[in-house]
Formats: sequence, C-alpha cells, structure tokens
Amino acid sequence: MKIRPGRILAYIVLVVLGLVGAAPFLYLAILSTKKRIEILAQVPPKLSFSWAQAAKNYNEVLFSQGMLSFTLNSIIVVSIATFIAIVIGTPAAYAFSRLRFRQSEQLANTILSMRFMPPIAVAIPLFLMVKAAGLQDSYAGLVLPYVAFSLPLVVWIMIGFFDEIPAEIDEAAMIDGCTRVSVLWHVMLPIVRPGLVTAALFGALFIWNEFLVALYVIDSRGFQTISLGAATLVSAQRPIDWNIAATVGVVTVIPILIFSLFIQRYIVRGLTVGAVK
Repeated sequence: MKIRPGRILAYIVLVVLGLVGAAPFLYLAILSTKKRIEILAQVPPKLSFSWAQAAKNYNEVLFSQGMLSFTLNSIIVVSIATFIAIVIGTPAAYAFSRLRFRQSEQLANTILSMRFMPPIAVAIPLFLMVKAAGLQDSYAGLVLPYVAFSLPLVVWIMIGFFDEIPAEIDEAAMIDGCTRVSVLWHVMLPIVRPGLVTAALFGALFIWNEFLVALYVIDSRGFQTISLGAATLVSAQRPIDWNIAATVGVVTVIPILIFSLFIQRYIVRGLTVGAVK
C-alpha cells in the first residue's frame, strides 16, 4: 500500500492534538507525586516523580482528607440520578419523535430551554424546597435536582437517535401485534443503545462536575460530593498545598475517565449518528 502524504499529515495532527489534550492531565499527575516545597522551589517543577511521595499524597487525600468517601457519594448520586433521567427521558423522547400531538414541538423546545438555565438562577428556591421537604443533607436532596437538570439533555439526545430510525420499523412491529410500549422496549431500545450510553455519559458528566446545588443542599461532611469536597481544600485561612490539590484533581478525573474508556465505542457511534447536533 502506498503511503499518502495526506494520511501521514492526518496522523501527525492527531498525535499533536492527543498530546495537547493529555499534557495538562499528565502534568497534574506528576505534580501529585511531589512535595509542596518541590513545586514552589522551581517553576515549572522538574518532570520527575517519587513513588514514596505519591503514596503519601494519595493516602492523605483519600483517607485523611476523606476524598474516598466524597468519591463514593458522587458515584452513588450520579448513578441514581442518571438512571432515573434515562428511565424518564427515553419514553418522553420516543413520544416526541413518533407521536404528533398538539404543540409537541413547542413543548420539546420548552424542555430544551430549561437546559440553558444556569443552576444559580434557581439555587435559592431549590434550597428552600429541599429544606421544606426535609431532604437537606441526604442523597435524595441531591438526586432530585440533578434529575431535573439532566433530564432535558437526555430527552434531546434521545430525540436525535429516535429520529434517525425509520418509522416503518415501528409500523411493522405494530402490524405484528406490538403496542407502543412493547415497540419501545423490544425494538427501539436495542437499536438506540449507543444513544442511551451517550445520554448517560453526558448526564453523568454534568452531575459529576456540578458544585452549586451540592453547596446549597449539603451541610454535613458525610454527604459531600467530590466537587464540594475538593473545594474545601482551598481555604483563605491556610496556604494551598499544591501537591495535595493536584492529587485531588487526579482523583476527581479518574472515575469518569475509567467510565469513558469502558463505553468509548458507544460514544463514537453516538456522536456519528447525530446524538450531538
């Protein structure tokens, strides 16, 4: 096979983009293996690392600072909220895609417009409602707002996937005796599986990185999420331990990175079918 110059150039560009994208995280990982004095003594620090200091930093962050508990809290909240959003949003998206009812398009646009609203716009009313319901300092107090915020995104991603599937498939299944519910469950869901994974990933990313809702809803340390717990390390009362802050950054990224690696083939399929327009 002839090696085309265009193909070589494309690979070079991809390698450069990969290095640019990975460089900040790799640099953060190197900083997490150093002492604070080593980071401040030379800027930028040397690209070397110590396994003993790395073990000390990660042990302090995960156990002394409680980041392991915060990470488990985030995993629980993200899993429950994303699952509920998918369960509610997928049938809604199927209805918007297949059923033509009065003002369906306007209603779909209204749902999407809610996604554009920043959480700070409803932070105080949200806090008052959670407090009145007795859900403050609980998983439920976080899950319900996160479902509300991620649901419009899930609906619109899934609408794009359902629109890509010919309506004749639904009609053929209904001729064979399927109802709308069984068509969705037995026919549509296996086809739009990449869309489900893509919607779940984007919803999970939003919830994982969200800070403001957790700040208003959670007071006790036992229910803090990873974003809220990481913010407590930066305090005006004491100097910032940059090696610990870098370690917290690595710990924050790793769970989502692992999750993305497991489902990356579905993400690629999802983006190519039109999930994100």
